[in-house]
Amino acid sequence: MPAKSAVVRLDRAFSPQEMKRIRKGLVPQQMEDKWFIYWKDEILFFHRSWTGFCIYVVRFATEGDSCRMIEADVNRDPEQNTEADEQKDAEMISYLIDVLLLDREATFPSDETSPGKRALGEWSEIGRAVLGQHPDDEPSGWRSDPADPEGRDDPNSKSEHRSDIID
Repeated sequence: MPAKSAVVRLDRAFSPQEMKRIRKGLVPQQMEDKWFIYWKDEILFFHRSWTGFCIYVVRFATEGDSCRMIEADVNRDPEQNTEADEQKDAEMISYLIDVLLLDREATFPSDETSPGKRALGEWSEIGRAVLGQHPDDEPSGWRSDPADPEGRDDPNSKSEHRSDIID
């Protein structure tokens, strides 16, 4: 995280099952995968996959069996991240978690009214996930294993937790 950063308050709870999936993170497999997301020391890190720039560092607090996302350090270096609105950052963090880590449909957080520009913005944020493709899945779609409807819990899955590659 560069010296120019901001702290954004967050408030969203996740179940133990959701946290299991969040902790797995996301390792990009091709150019169309826009994020490298990993869990280390109870913190979720979001790096842009092409540049390696750290954009979000998200902290969680344990609450009984669940966890709550409480705050994030957000990159404010204008050469690395052009967003400067705390509310938009909070919305984007939740969106990225929903779409990329929890395999949920979510509305892209944008004020853009032009459908074409909105689609381009979404592509620049989540790449091939817009098309229903995911680095941890088969090219045919997000949930290629009907026996695992919750997704990515197969011990033989390519989506295993990969914080070991950044140690």
